[in-house]
Amino acid sequence: MALFSVAQLAREHVKVVLTGEGSDETLAGYTRYAWTLLNARMDAVYRAVTPRTMRCLVAKTLERSALSWSLHRKLQHTFLVRDGNSWPSFYYDNFFSAFSSAEQAVLLTPEALEGAKDPYAGSMAVWEQAQGDLLHRMLGADINSYLIELLMKQDQMSMAASIESRVQFLDHKLVEFTARIPAQYAITGMAGKVVLKSAVEDLLPKSVIYRKKMGFPTPWECWLAGPQLDALEQMLLAPRSMERGLFRQEAVKRIFAEHRSRVRDHSNRIWRLLNLEIWQRVFLEGMATEQL
Repeated sequence: MALFSVAQLAREHVKVVLTGEGSDETLAGYTRYAWTLLNARMDAVYRAVTPRTMRCLVAKTLERSALSWSLHRKLQHTFLVRDGNSWPSFYYDNFFSAFSSAEQAVLLTPEALEGAKDPYAGSMAVWEQAQGDLLHRMLGADINSYLIELLMKQDQMSMAASIESRVQFLDHKLVEFTARIPAQYAITGMAGKVVLKSAVEDLLPKSVIYRKKMGFPTPWECWLAGPQLDALEQMLLAPRSMERGLFRQEAVKRIFAEHRSRVRDHSNRIWRLLNLEIWQRVFLEGMATEQL
């Protein structure tokens, strides 16, 4: 939605735009790369000195503790909670999934679980084939999986707004060059795109080059706050929704209860469930959008 909106805005002024798609995956721009490298180093030490039973106890304690939303969310991304022996948990559950594998087991009905396929099969296939050190394996795997989805979304939304977008960071010569950049020159501390930032220091103000990394998210936290949350809960718990046999009713109720009481921030999960339900009603049942 955000990408479509900005494409519409650009169309009012130009017919062709240059985009930054691919620069994060080739130049290690996402914070998750630096975070995972740090996580991996800390996890190795943590596992060497802490028994498995103690690690499990710490993870369960942090999950159930009455921490603030922001602190709980940050801890969920650390080696204290993630399984360092499982790459799907350590990386894909950590940064790509609204519901981790463990959370899916609680949310989905037995019938849905039985018929479900491994959502990470494609990503893990490219991960196994990726070469180099940990950073370059992450970059290579994301280029051949996550980036493909981003490019599809970017192309569809720009075309829907009748605008042409070009991805200059994915020129094959540039991609081949970035694949040879040593990790120590790609990331400094928690900051990525180090080579690119250094290259344009004489072209742009440092306040622009070195500002905090900003994503381009949909503001679902604001949209899901207030009385409309009740209407969304009723929609997702309606008989027509539950009769699909995908989600356990008690699990959906718990998500809304925890979110409403501010025990946990489930806005990301509620947003995903809402989108899935609307998609099913419109594209599987033929419901008019005016009737939603």
